Amino acid sequence: MANTNAAKKEALASTFIHATTASDKGGVGKSFWDRFKIEFLRKLGKEVAAYDTDGGTGSLARILGQRDQNGELLPPEDQDPLIGVKSFNIRKQRTRDEFLNTAALPASIVQLDLPGGGFDAISEIADGGGESLLGVFQAVIDEGRTAVIDHVIHHEDESTESVARYLDATEGLPVIHCAILNMRDADSKADFEMWFGYIDENGEKIGGRTRERLLAAGGFEIIMPKLASGAASRIKRYSLTFEAAGEDRRLTVAQRAQVKRWHQDMTKTIIDCKPFRKLYDI
Repeated sequence: MANTNAAKKEALASTFIHATTASDKGGVGKSFWDRFKIEFLRKLGKEVAAYDTDGGTGSLARILGQRDQNGELLPPEDQDPLIGVKSFNIRKQRTRDEFLNTAALPASIVQLDLPGGGFDAISEIADGGGESLLGVFQAVIDEGRTAVIDHVIHHEDESTESVARYLDATEGLPVIHCAILNMRDADSKADFEMWFGYIDENGEKIGGRTRERLLAAGGFEIIMPKLASGAASRIKRYSLTFEAAGEDRRLTVAQRAQVKRWHQDMTKTIIDCKPFRKLYDI
């Protein structure tokens, strides 16, 4: 464990990154997080190769993908991952190897958005299925990249269980685990009961162990603030970046104000997160 943590500290100084956004539970906000992260890093001038692994149907590809002069989304084969978003289907055997092949790209940051249940698909690449991901993430590391897993966590139990599964599957490797707590459907951090833990009616602590494991392994947390649902829906409907949405008049005055406030709060959250800044050399 000491050697693994030392390797993670060294990795936190790296900007040659292979980052996977994951949760076995669908609908927790993985693409929402990726859209902000990619937009934020690219605005800073970071070289980010972006991949949507949901076969081109995901919101990441639709919103950040390149478009032609008529505003039509370019097909996956014409997308430049450094400008838009390249797509492939992680669930199909003939295309899922692309997940690992992206580690050989010259881009300093590779960001991949996994669909719900993506664990089972990537475990087939180099680990023969089952509950290990040692082969696939060791291959990423062997390419000279820091392996990062962004775990988007919802207040429901299944997303916390997903984090535990990935921790088990990569144990012993210097993988950086980042937990993003999505406040979309929560009123406070206390709603994430299985993540933070709580005391039951018998005075026993329930939950909290997965968070303890992640932090003990050198991981860190980011709180993603709540965006008003109406504003979030229009951003998605019109395929807008967060920055553009704050000025787009297809949103109401209130919605534009809500987006601007959310974007300011989210940016401050990232800037205030020292491990994130160090990892991405900000």
